Amino acid sequence: MRTENLGDTLRITDIPTLTSDTYKPFKEYAHGALLPTHKVVEVDLGSARSVDSDGIGALISVHKAICDRGGRVRLLRPAPLIAELFKLLKLEHLFEIVPR
Repeated sequence: MRTENLGDTLRITDIPTLTSDTYKPFKEYAHGALLPTHKVVEVDLGSARSVDSDGIGALISVHKAICDRGGRVRLLRPAPLIAELFKLLKLEHLFEIVPR
């Protein structure tokens, strides 16, 4: 994983999966990278092959942290099946989904 600080935006990239095997490092990495000035977290899922319930839980944790400061989470370039999963779970009201 990598992060980029873009003013009030934290972008997290190079995420191969967000699953039971990887959600803890992702969650710790994301929370550790948040600065007080960040209002938006962009999670680039363009390289993610899979997301499971643990990965979604980690994203919700980041969502809660950034919402406490009036911010939002944006999911960038999820694969069609991953985007569909978020829609089926009715999570598009929590996350802004930016398609490929």
